[in-house]
Amino acid sequence: MTSAVSVVADIGGSGTRFATIRGGVLTDAGREAVSSYPQFLALLRSRCAAPRSVAVSTARFVNSTTGQVRLSRAAPWAEGDLAGRLRRDLGCPVAVMNDGEAHALAMRRTNGVRFGALAVALGTSVGIGVLGVDRRVIRPCSGENWDLGDLRLHSRAPDPSLWWALGSNGLHEMESVMGTDAAARHFGYRLGAFFVQLVIGFQPRTIVLSGGITVARSTVFLPTVHSELASVPSHFVRPRILVSPFRQAGLVGTAVAVSELH
Repeated sequence: MTSAVSVVADIGGSGTRFATIRGGVLTDAGREAVSSYPQFLALLRSRCAAPRSVAVSTARFVNSTTGQVRLSRAAPWAEGDLAGRLRRDLGCPVAVMNDGEAHALAMRRTNGVRFGALAVALGTSVGIGVLGVDRRVIRPCSGENWDLGDLRLHSRAPDPSLWWALGSNGLHEMESVMGTDAAARHFGYRLGAFFVQLVIGFQPRTIVLSGGITVARSTVFLPTVHSELASVPSHFVRPRILVSPFRQAGLVGTAVAVSELH
């Protein structure tokens, strides 16, 4: 008899978080350090030996149609046909996606979002996901996911790369120089300047922030983000800025993906 339990996993730089879904209810099943595919498979099975379905999100390049993972720094063991391996080993439907895309799918369960919308996940690095006015995922020409980490920001960051300047490295560097709250306010100016570029390039109606940095510091940096958005050219609509209600938005997004497998 097919199990009524699905398992989802969000692979990140600070570990892999697991959750189970039963009757539409998402239950956090903890974070683990994972260093190999056999270990990852065993941890999935420890949550449910025969899951109904599985969804996984991970950083870097993922083709969500084929389940192929490429250049994963956080989990090199996941590279290649991750979806195919999991289907063979678990015998169930599997979805594999980029973490930014998972955060974007979580916007479908977020109140107040006006689509099209962007998800911006701030953590070890920066994840980006896009949903159009029809609430469907929009991907770049490659068929993989958006990855803007190599863009350069005009800031005083020692490394101007977006992934560094707006990730945990950039925030911690500022905190070591100017203290926690002052660093968060300055981080908001840096983030707001990036949002101005996003508005010009993507023309979103909403930007939803998520990730560990957002959870910890958004109340301090949001005012300076909004002050930077005043420089959006008048012929563009200034987007609504929301903070995701989900502390683990990536897991919520994988849960959305699981629901679409059946």
